[in-house]
Amino acid sequence: MKLILLAVASCALTWASCTRELVVEVTNPTGLERIYETVEIPWAKVESALPGVAPQEVVVLTPDGDTLPCQAVTLGEETPQSLIFQISLIGDASEKYQIRKGRPAPPTPQVFGRLVPERMDDFAWENNLIGFRMYGPALQATGEISNGIDIWQKRTRDLVVDKWYKNGDYHTDHGEGLDCYKVGRTLGAGAMAPYLNDTVWLGNNFVESRILDNGPIRITFELTYAPYRVGDRPVTEKRIISLDANTRFNRVTEIYDRSMEAAAGIVLRDGGERMQDGHCIAYWEPAAGNDGNTGIGVVFPEGIAQSVENCGHLLALTSVKANEPFTYYTGAGWSKAGTEDAKAWFEEVKNESARLAAPLVVDIR
Repeated sequence: MKLILLAVASCALTWASCTRELVVEVTNPTGLERIYETVEIPWAKVESALPGVAPQEVVVLTPDGDTLPCQAVTLGEETPQSLIFQISLIGDASEKYQIRKGRPAPPTPQVFGRLVPERMDDFAWENNLIGFRMYGPALQATGEISNGIDIWQKRTRDLVVDKWYKNGDYHTDHGEGLDCYKVGRTLGAGAMAPYLNDTVWLGNNFVESRILDNGPIRITFELTYAPYRVGDRPVTEKRIISLDANTRFNRVTEIYDRSMEAAAGIVLRDGGERMQDGHCIAYWEPAAGNDGNTGIGVVFPEGIAQSVENCGHLLALTSVKANEPFTYYTGAGWSKAGTEDAKAWFEEVKNESARLAAPLVVDIR
């Protein structure tokens, strides 16, 4: 009898350990439909519910029992800092998700980025909707200086950075998209710069890059810039950029070593349409030949101090404090990839602003 009781107890303990889980209830507090939006859970909560679990052993289940792709985010540290996965919710709805220990199938990467030394130290990054790049030290050595954000427009959900660099013909659309955006010595598509005496003080190309996370759902990387002059003294700058799958907007965190006014800006062309409100600015470029129209949007979740047109840019102004991160969002749309016209793009930017103002409510149990 004792042996039977011990066996039953052992089975019960085994069953209990196998069915440990973390229940996460997610609520959409808005009437907007939230499509493939990222949910982020502190890794400490996961580890507390699932002691000893490894990042590759985490399974996220929908209410129907389907497995969702997930990613352990490290932010460049040796151990995970959080767990992310993406969900879709209709307006004013809630759903519960279970996090368990298991053996999920390897997820398909939806984001990617890398330093591209074979192309003058570009740093290029992308998700399944759009791509971007910044310019590095080898290009600056040739005299081409820019710390603006470049756009690679895509109409494929495939990851194309390596493919496009390999064939070298990414200024022509072969059915997947192309690089049709012109940056030059500007802020391009929403980069930030110090703003002093009604002047945008443009920095130089980055000097160092470091990847903090690289998929399958989120890429995060850090760019460091050499000191450059702003007014009568130098400033140093660091950018941390994240891009999740299924969004056209980057999360950009700027860190300067002095307190000052700064501006995120969109370079203006001849023509085009503009939109601005208290939290976002947007621009719809005139058509670039047969390459369609590009829309750019910048969102300040905490609000824009003032929006102005100056120095050839539409600018969103703010104040930054020395060595304190300032975070905002910038992204782009394309008339050949689902954004019909200026009205549609401006609505998309406003919806992004509304989502950021009312994030998904996450209740961890």
